[in-house]
Amino acid sequence: MDETVVRVSCDFCGKEIECPKHMLETAKKHMCHTCFQDRIDNGSGEELKDVHVDLPPEKFIEETAERMVDKMIDKVFPLVWSERKDEFKELSKKDLAYEMFGAGAYIALSNLMKLQHEQGMKKDDAEQRRCEHE
Repeated sequence: MDETVVRVSCDFCGKEIECPKHMLETAKKHMCHTCFQDRIDNGSGEELKDVHVDLPPEKFIEETAERMVDKMIDKVFPLVWSERKDEFKELSKKDLAYEMFGAGAYIALSNLMKLQHEQGMKKDDAEQRRCEHE
């Protein structure tokens, strides 16, 4: 086990989890991934302030991506459908699935590229300001 990580118990179910040593000073409670997911799925009015949550990196990425996709679908699907529904009526189910999958892939890739561009622009601006002050 990594020396910068210690074993602690989940304050909600008692399961043994890992916690970075530096978080022992700031976290008032510890929560395992299962308890955290249960709170997301079932809702809880309790604020999770100062709670360390042991999220495995692969789960964090997977679940974050899933939540983001769900939000995108809720926002974007009605727009795509309303713009192209007459065209879609003429397509077979397979062709419709192909078109909708393509629209989703395009939107996802387009947003990713825009985000990367914006981050690059911010980095360039920060470097330019740093050079001006030298």
